[in-house]
Amino acid sequence: MPRDAESRDARLALALNLELSYGRHGASARVELQERPHAAPGARRIARVTVRGWIDAAAERRLEQALDDLAARGVDQVLLDCAELRHIDYRIAPGLVSALERFEARTAGIVVCGLSRHLRDLFRLAGCEPRLRCWPSSSELFDAPRASEPSSERAS
Repeated sequence: MPRDAESRDARLALALNLELSYGRHGASARVELQERPHAAPGARRIARVTVRGWIDAAAERRLEQALDDLAARGVDQVLLDCAELRHIDYRIAPGLVSALERFEARTAGIVVCGLSRHLRDLFRLAGCEPRLRCWPSSSELFDAPRASEPSSERAS
């Protein structure tokens, strides 16, 4: 996802808030779909998926479904931003990584960024850290301006 003149032509086509799980340690995701009509093929539709909270089995299933939906709708690349993710159950981490690999097999690619040491340790404990394509920060990969996030609106 290079920074160049084509990336300046990007426009925010969709912004959607998803509740992945509820309760004390709930999880949510914000999907921002960017369209870049002048970019090279394979980089025209890019989604940033910002995950927040705790990923449990229910949240993992819903996140997996969201990734499947993005692939079915022609998204070329996904940036999974985990900077606001607090925890993932290490027992379900392999299922999430498998979902990421399935997405990547159907499209151009997926990059995970913003993993804390705690999260990296959980993926390592689950035996799947080497299967992740990681980057330190989403801002280094995705330079388009973020949409303002409404504080009280939620999509169902």
